Amino acid sequence: MKTLLYSFLIFMAIGSFSGCFVTSTAHSFFKAPGFKTDASFKIISVNTNDVLLGRLENHLLKEGFNLISDNYIRGAIPAGTTTVSTRDTTYQVPNHEMMAVRFADDRQADYVIKYQYSSVFGNRINFLNINIVNTQTGKTEVSFSYPETAGNGRKFIRMDEAFALFVAGIRR
Repeated sequence: MKTLLYSFLIFMAIGSFSGCFVTSTAHSFFKAPGFKTDASFKIISVNTNDVLLGRLENHLLKEGFNLISDNYIRGAIPAGTTTVSTRDTTYQVPNHEMMAVRFADDRQADYVIKYQYSSVFGNRINFLNINIVNTQTGKTEVSFSYPETAGNGRKFIRMDEAFALFVAGIRR
């Protein structure tokens, strides 16, 4: 009897958790007059382990955008350890140092794409902000934000759906 009760409680807990997530495509988009979709773009990320960077580049290339690769590989490398001692314990804390290695000559782009995001599970995003900045003027000419407003419940969107909304806004 207890096994049946526990199984039911676990089922209810999982069911109520999945109900907390709401699929939504409500987003905010701004595009300045004079923005050129046929210009060259460069996506820059400080974290080379960032999954979104590769997925965004792939999506924009498939949509026919002119992308110029960031010519640096960035990441943290081990840089020794620091010894920390307390009254009764001594332990080692690993140190890391940021490094950047240039693998190609720098090519200028008309626009730089920068982004911030927070993911929920794998390819689901609960916050995404993408800005496109004109490298000549320094002005932000495109801004995409998901969700449009903060509200009750956790909203999420799949990465590819968010990219499709972003590209649709650029093409309008």
